[in-house]
Amino acid sequence: MSNFGKTIHSLRTTRKMTQQDLAQDLFDRSTISKIENTELSTTYENELKLIKRLGLTPNEFEYISNGYHISTKSQLLHRFLNLDGSIDKDKINSLLQDCLLVKNDDDIKRITIILKALLLVDKPKGFTHAQELVQPIWFNSLCNIEIFTVTDITILNSILFAFDYQTANEIIARIIANIDNHYPFMRTLKTNTLINQAIIQMTHHKFKLAVTILNSLKPLLKSLRQYDKLLVVNARIAICQKHKLEALEQISLLEKIGAQNLAESLKQEVEDFL
Repeated sequence: MSNFGKTIHSLRTTRKMTQQDLAQDLFDRSTISKIENTELSTTYENELKLIKRLGLTPNEFEYISNGYHISTKSQLLHRFLNLDGSIDKDKINSLLQDCLLVKNDDDIKRITIILKALLLVDKPKGFTHAQELVQPIWFNSLCNIEIFTVTDITILNSILFAFDYQTANEIIARIIANIDNHYPFMRTLKTNTLINQAIIQMTHHKFKLAVTILNSLKPLLKSLRQYDKLLVVNARIAICQKHKLEALEQISLLEKIGAQNLAESLKQEVEDFL
């Protein structure tokens, strides 16, 4: 995180905390002093602990650290997170052009690669090329990281298509473990991961496993009031169970609530599987 030490110092003094108060059970007081004076960096996990001790979320901390402005990186990450897969090529291309303007940021560099891959998948032989583009993001980088950032998890969820069945499931297992251990409050992130896991099971015709995963998602989606995703889950369960009419009924409900892109994507799944 940019300006981490300076922001820690500013927030600590504003809250009238001593360095010993902040360091308690985490570091020696001298370590906090070195962090605040940018003489020492620490792990992402320890950064999260310090931010939590100051009573903030990572997003709130970044907002303050960036002078109470939403950073360009945060805006690009938000747009990436809200892409409808590879459906809207114009949005993907627009985001790609904006990402190309950002230099010396590994996360944005990875997103740029993914966006290029998404623009290739529907072209002749493009899927293979797309796989070749994104696989190094895992094998050469993220697979060696013990604790993923939320951005890492978002990126990994977007490239699962590029891997064989075993590797994709290994990545998902790592993602779920990271969410459970470090971001248990990020329930939407977990639902997105499990939905992707179900899609992988469906793609490999493991429909019973897919149904088990999808059914486990229903209570969580209801508690989050994500009714569009709940309709998607119901449609995919129907597809797995070869109930075409039920799947089409769920798709019709998606159209009625204005989720046209999701509906079109599911119609293609009906064609592919049924």
